[in-house]
Amino acid sequence: GDTPITRVVKLLQGLSKKTEQDGKVEEDLYESFVCWAKSVVEEKTASNAAAESRIEYLSDYIADIEAGRIEFSTERVDLEKGLKDVNGEIQDATALRKKEAGEFEDASEEMQQAVTALTKAMVVLDEATKEHAAGVFAQQQARLGLGEGFAARQQEAVALKRAADLGSKVLSGGDALFLRRLLTGEVPKPDWKKLNRKATFKMDYKARSFKIQDVLKKLKTEFETSLATAKTTEAEAVKTFDALMSNKNDEKNSLEQRLLDMSEETGARQMNKEDSQTELDDLKKQVENDTKFIKQTEDDLAEKKEEWKDRLSLREAEIAAFSKAIEILYNDDARDLAAKSFKSQAKS
Repeated sequence: GDTPITRVVKLLQGLSKKTEQDGKVEEDLYESFVCWAKSVVEEKTASNAAAESRIEYLSDYIADIEAGRIEFSTERVDLEKGLKDVNGEIQDATALRKKEAGEFEDASEEMQQAVTALTKAMVVLDEATKEHAAGVFAQQQARLGLGEGFAARQQEAVALKRAADLGSKVLSGGDALFLRRLLTGEVPKPDWKKLNRKATFKMDYKARSFKIQDVLKKLKTEFETSLATAKTTEAEAVKTFDALMSNKNDEKNSLEQRLLDMSEETGARQMNKEDSQTELDDLKKQVENDTKFIKQTEDDLAEKKEEWKDRLSLREAEIAAFSKAIEILYNDDARDLAAKSFKSQAKS
């Protein structure tokens, strides 16, 4: 059977083997921890680098939002286009109104001059046919040349010439010539003997004058009617233009105010800024926490390395001690000595 020394040696051998097995288990745990720590440090370092890049981007992005360099809607483009269209419509309507007003002024002035000319012509004809026709042409010529200033004579001559021109468009050739000579004084030397005779000449003269007056009166009425119609049309056009300008100016003011407010864009900008700021704050907090975790892991790893060195040295010493004890107890000399001791004890 086993001797006490043998049992002690077997016990020491078992302890040595158990120590080696425990060392293997501890080594596996240590290597697993080292692998985990390195993996965590690498992952957190990489994620922090990505987060730092994202933080830089978000910081610039928020700065661009605050500076108005980024827009999140088409509100500004749409409003500016609408404002441009309204301004274009206002300019076109204003130019058209100016053109129409100019045309009305020209037409009104021309019709007014025609009415004035016809009125003067009718006055001349009426005076020429009040009582008699004797010496009318000569008197008319004298009336145009005496008792008035040069400017007044020139103005009246122009008006009567205009009336003569108008008459030539609606009268027969003879009546037109008769009217022109009567109004402008462009008559040949009068035959006073013929003019002063009691003959049908006076009757024909007055009849022709009355017929011409009727024609001129109708022509004057047409011009006055046309002038009144033109004035009414112009007044309606002005009223329509004023209403249009009021609406367009209200629309323009509304667009300009909306362009200043930019409510839709402001809301979108604020929402994007808040979302970006929240993400930025979260990333900064994440980097801060991960940096602390990396530091803690690195410190734990360094501590574990030192502990592992100490533990490895201690285990090697334990195994060496077990081996030394076994060698002392189980070498040939020790076994011979033990055998002799046991034999002497057996004899006694």
